[in-house]
Amino acid sequence: MDSRTRVQNAICRNPVDRIPLCDALWEDTLTAWRNQGMAKDADPGDFFGWDIVDLFLDASMRRPAEIHESDDAFVVYRDPAGYTARKFRGKSRSLEFLDHVTKDRETWETLKAGFRLDPYAPARIDTHSYFMHLDDYPSWEEARRKYEVLRKSEKYIRLTVYGPWEATWRHRGFEPLLMDLAMEPEWVGEMAESQVSLVEASIAHCVALDIRPDALFLVEDLSGQSGPLFSPETWRALFKPLMKRLGDCARENGMSFWMHCCGNCGCYFEDFIECGLDVIQPLQASAGLDVRDLKPRFGNRLTFFGNIDVRKMSASEAECESEIRDKITAAKQGGGYIYHSDHSVPPEVTFDRYRRIMDWVEAYGAY
Repeated sequence: MDSRTRVQNAICRNPVDRIPLCDALWEDTLTAWRNQGMAKDADPGDFFGWDIVDLFLDASMRRPAEIHESDDAFVVYRDPAGYTARKFRGKSRSLEFLDHVTKDRETWETLKAGFRLDPYAPARIDTHSYFMHLDDYPSWEEARRKYEVLRKSEKYIRLTVYGPWEATWRHRGFEPLLMDLAMEPEWVGEMAESQVSLVEASIAHCVALDIRPDALFLVEDLSGQSGPLFSPETWRALFKPLMKRLGDCARENGMSFWMHCCGNCGCYFEDFIECGLDVIQPLQASAGLDVRDLKPRFGNRLTFFGNIDVRKMSASEAECESEIRDKITAAKQGGGYIYHSDHSVPPEVTFDRYRRIMDWVEAYGAY
């Protein structure tokens, strides 16, 4: 069974040989693994047999990217998504946001034209992430060739993009946008709708060029450790209709609908299902989510992607194996489960330990 079929069958609850696999690594995890014996030129997805690959869509106002400062420890850069940030060099850690381009409604009026598709401009689609994408984007023809290479790999292809909340706070600022939700919700809705319209137009252009990913994967962090970042009623009024549009767009173009949402987003699961969501990730264990509890409630309507606690990955072998055995055994019943950590694998997990983890996942994930 090839990877693409395996993922499609898992989502549809059709027979598979094993659960599909995918994971995410911190930047410094990969560096550590290369020092611990992993070949320097090895791609972790190929090395471990992961089933999923990504195209990344920059559906932002596409401001010019620029590095402002750089030394051995930090880099300060301006991102096309509309923010300036300081990042640890060579490490995956939280960014220090220094500036956001949308200062007020007046500046928004001058910037919003950036959220329009220009089919003659660079594609803003690439095989490496829109995050800190500081080099030039390929042409649409080059993007189509990159897609064709991925398609020949027989892996499942996602089109990954920021969701409307995530995209909007990136250019407006997190705290200012929270205040806008209370004081000027109609403006928030306008900003978010502009991003969604660009996603829809970009997908339509992709399909016209025969670039046909298998899934639309929304990166949309709506929750913290203890629950939603803001009122669920506010989300339902402003953002749920936009998410429903994206779900409809995915379905109309032959794609399944996936979502990444950190924290404890359990209060939204019914809403997500109503929006057409097929797959939810990463099911953060440290925020209180447990696939063994979720499977009986939502398992016939949502595919669960993740929930393997990264804290357990670097614990004792017995504790780590128990985490994998117990969760996968429960989650794989009847299909609808894909292996992933409950966020991203940190450097505390050694290369040898992760190879052992993949052995356990293969053993307990087989049908």
